Amino acid sequence: MNSKVQFRIFTVVDLDKEEEYLHEMHLKGWRYRTSRFGFFYFEQCQPDDVIYHIYDTRHLKKYKHELQNFKNSGWELLETGFCSILHKSSSDILPEDQVYMTNGLRWEVMCSRLRSCTAAFSGGLVVCMSLFREDLSMSFFIIFVLYACLISYLIYGSFRLKRKYQVDEK
Repeated sequence: MNSKVQFRIFTVVDLDKEEEYLHEMHLKGWRYRTSRFGFFYFEQCQPDDVIYHIYDTRHLKKYKHELQNFKNSGWELLETGFCSILHKSSSDILPEDQVYMTNGLRWEVMCSRLRSCTAAFSGGLVVCMSLFREDLSMSFFIIFVLYACLISYLIYGSFRLKRKYQVDEK
């Protein structure tokens, strides 16, 4: 069986884009196997309209019944790690599957991931700011700028997703 490797980088705020990418690859006849450090491994298959969903593994561990509900509904768990990747043929999607695809649930999971990432990057930013002094080299300033860019990207991504999921906080 033929296999294919492609390099793509998706961040925590790009999981929706990653799902679309995996869906498009399956439409082209490449079934997702695994991914490591931005390298996506595919095996050749018959082109099919398959829906992919990426969930935070921490969320599924916290609500173990949800993973069992996915499996009972015919979703196949492809990979667990930082994220759990599930897929199911779009022709097999049932009305009760829409519960797992609601924008409110996706936003809730995304907020959890964004909080932890923002806390980690902000902590690193504070360390860089405390280490940056005039007598130190420019490398600390460069690291400071990189952290600021990462935090800005997280903020931009969160607003993009909030707009996409049209979540109104009350």
